[in-house]
Amino acid sequence: MNPESRASDTRTFQVRFGPEKLASYDEQWANNLRLASAGTVEVTADFVRLSDSRNLEPQARRTFAMGDIANVMVTESENIVTLRTRRDQRVVYLFMGSAADLRALVSLLPRDTTPEFVEFLRQRDQYRENLAAIAPRVRVTPALITINVIVFALMALAGAGITQVNPAVHLEFGANFGPLTWQGEPWRLLTSAFIHFGVIHLALNMFALYNGGELTEELYGSARFAVVYLLAALAGSVASSWWGSARLSAGASGAVFGVYGALLAYFARWPRAIPLAMLKSVRYGAVLLCVYSLATGILLNFFGRAGQVFVDNAAHVGGLLGGAISGYLLARPFEAGARAVARPWQVAGVAALVCVILALLSARLWWR
Repeated sequence: MNPESRASDTRTFQVRFGPEKLASYDEQWANNLRLASAGTVEVTADFVRLSDSRNLEPQARRTFAMGDIANVMVTESENIVTLRTRRDQRVVYLFMGSAADLRALVSLLPRDTTPEFVEFLRQRDQYRENLAAIAPRVRVTPALITINVIVFALMALAGAGITQVNPAVHLEFGANFGPLTWQGEPWRLLTSAFIHFGVIHLALNMFALYNGGELTEELYGSARFAVVYLLAALAGSVASSWWGSARLSAGASGAVFGVYGALLAYFARWPRAIPLAMLKSVRYGAVLLCVYSLATGILLNFFGRAGQVFVDNAAHVGGLLGGAISGYLLARPFEAGARAVARPWQVAGVAALVCVILALLSARLWWR
């Protein structure tokens, strides 16, 4: 039957389409046909056609040949059906109006399952079991966000400003400033990572930390994640001073870049820690964020007016490398057995190694 023709036995279902973006990194049911909100599903013996009020994709893209449909998943508790194609990996996430509609639609669809999809489900289920056993909840990421927000509130009360910058207050709270940092106040290398220049600066960094921090903390464990974060913060501050020791710098962006550097380092060392489909999605997002942030910093620093625009890409790069190096050395398999022994000596050794490297890199700053 020609997909363009109308069959007399066509069944039409009223549905709601799932989100275009994944709600979390371990979901694979995103709607990649730009279908949104309410719509219809027409089913004949030869094809399934999907429509909404916009129909942004051509009709051919919204029409699934029956022979091309595979790996249909059903979530009966929520009346959800997920349609997929074999050939070009189109995915549509459907909320059915009732359990009766769910059963009726499923009865009309092929139930073929590919070996690759079976393996994905096995890996996903194993990952979720490991996650429940060794990383039931994250603690450090929300704690870091809370600390940053509290520090910002205290600084605002002290006169730092919500959108404007008062350098005197930032210096008083511990911003990184070479003439002070390298002349007896090295603690600024760390305290500066909890200080922000305005609410937008804070919001962007905390949003990035929230997006990447939870998964990274789950993979490393809370203690090792905290060490990686602090080492990345130090690395970012040292790199910032090394590039321009006379400027005032602060912000969690170096540490946040370190979180994403550690995430990429974990995937490099243990690529099978999470299912491949999840890995691709998360790795792509992490790389995209790093490239976008660095490119934005270069453009803003180049085109911005002097004294008004400054993005500390040196801190970004330093934090990224610090997080990647420490993360690679501290990464363990995502299995309960690998977490059975804490090995604090290993954590202390990695922290000492990174600090020695940073001390050597900053030697000229001390001497100068």
